[in-house]
Amino acid sequence: MLWKNIAVAVTILAALAAGAMESRVVDFDYVLGRAKELAKKPYDDRWGEVPKSLLELTYEQYQNIQFDPLKALWRDGASPFRIEFFHTGYIYTHAVIIHEFTESHEQEIPFSPGLFSYDKTGLGRSVPSSLSYAGFRVLTPLHEPERFEEIAAFQGSSYFRVRGRDRGYGLSARGIAINTVSPQPEEFPSFREFWVGKPATQAVSLVVYALLDGPGETGAYAFTLNPTDSIRVDVRATLFFRKPPLQLGLAPFSSMFAFGENTFQKPPDYRLEVHDSDGLVVADGKNRIWRPLVNPPDRSVSEYPFKSPVTFGLLQRDRDFNNYQDMFAGYHRRTSAWVEPGDWGAGKVLLYEFAAMNEANDNVVAFWEPEKMPVQGEPYSFNYTLHFDDCDASALGRVVATRTGLALYHPDLREFVVDFKSKRLAEMPAVAQVKAVVSTAPSTLIHSQVLVKNPYNETWRLILQFELPRSAPHVDIEAHLEYESAPLSETWSYGWVD
Repeated sequence: MLWKNIAVAVTILAALAAGAMESRVVDFDYVLGRAKELAKKPYDDRWGEVPKSLLELTYEQYQNIQFDPLKALWRDGASPFRIEFFHTGYIYTHAVIIHEFTESHEQEIPFSPGLFSYDKTGLGRSVPSSLSYAGFRVLTPLHEPERFEEIAAFQGSSYFRVRGRDRGYGLSARGIAINTVSPQPEEFPSFREFWVGKPATQAVSLVVYALLDGPGETGAYAFTLNPTDSIRVDVRATLFFRKPPLQLGLAPFSSMFAFGENTFQKPPDYRLEVHDSDGLVVADGKNRIWRPLVNPPDRSVSEYPFKSPVTFGLLQRDRDFNNYQDMFAGYHRRTSAWVEPGDWGAGKVLLYEFAAMNEANDNVVAFWEPEKMPVQGEPYSFNYTLHFDDCDASALGRVVATRTGLALYHPDLREFVVDFKSKRLAEMPAVAQVKAVVSTAPSTLIHSQVLVKNPYNETWRLILQFELPRSAPHVDIEAHLEYESAPLSETWSYGWVD
């Protein structure tokens, strides 16, 4: 009976995919031409409209719409990848068009209610076959040849998520960030059309092209997914602007930080930490900065300018379940991601954090803001590579914990306790002349500082006490360890907001 069901599913999918196949070479230049022509037209926010009955679905109802994995694209062959589709509805208000392409042909993948189960949704047979999809997920064998695991998902605006090996989903990547921290409202352009390349039997990567459209811009994107030992996505993009943006963010990430060990006033929650990422890392080849994330009372912006592009990313560095105690969300397994940039020129890494009452919404954004802004009507091209791993291979000591509170015997002082860890630091005796270099802006706030080796875990602990600022709403603090004037650790960079 099982084999019969599989055969029926394959037949259904074959019938769905047997639409009008056109002789066409689909490559980046083809999508580029589409984006260029689209930029000449006014933006139409009615594209891909979804029926009201689907938009009124609750979260629970939407979650009960299940794609049948037996009907996945390419399941009937020996392909190393499979594609499953997301349904429209709930917060997914626009339907996207998805194509399959080969070296010489392309065809649209038509929607069918028969690909989904609608139990417990109340929709019954009211779902029209004229719909399209909200996006898709990519599956491939990671650990066992016959077990396909989800590694990536494209769904909603220009968002896409990728899972690191042996990790769960966490932060999201975006195609572009427009006016995120500017006087104008932020724009959220969307991928409105996709082309997925049918892979050969022995393929080790998957190519996806995407057409971006937004109020002020269009764009052509190429994503090459490489599920090797370290999950990697190569990104190539060209944008066309209907109007110049006030702010442009390349390779943006969105993540969530509700509270952690550095949260001064924790909510009444049994969990010790709740976050998808716990820090921003920025590295220029010689030095590395670690900026612990915060959930500010309002909003906070931190900037790291450089004369040339640098690697940066949002990491989930704390991997100890005991520090989270959440068996269901699995925050200790959230994926980290970092950016290997192309030739972007001068610019800055920008970190934007804003208040979040709970873990339901992302409240952290990080991206590269180029110094040279695009010109209306001219193509703006860039490329980069995303790595979905922990990015902690440097020999420099890492910041493994940041804690804060009021000083025990001086409640008028704020205290920070920062732990640094590396193999070299662990081997250095407690009497070694390791030095902590600390600076603040404003510069007159340091009350005391102590650096000691922790005999219980071989880390080095820096204890800082500060006068509570009376007039400075934001204080920047930096610290790193040195030995004989050579750096022993990355730079701990903290944005203190009261």
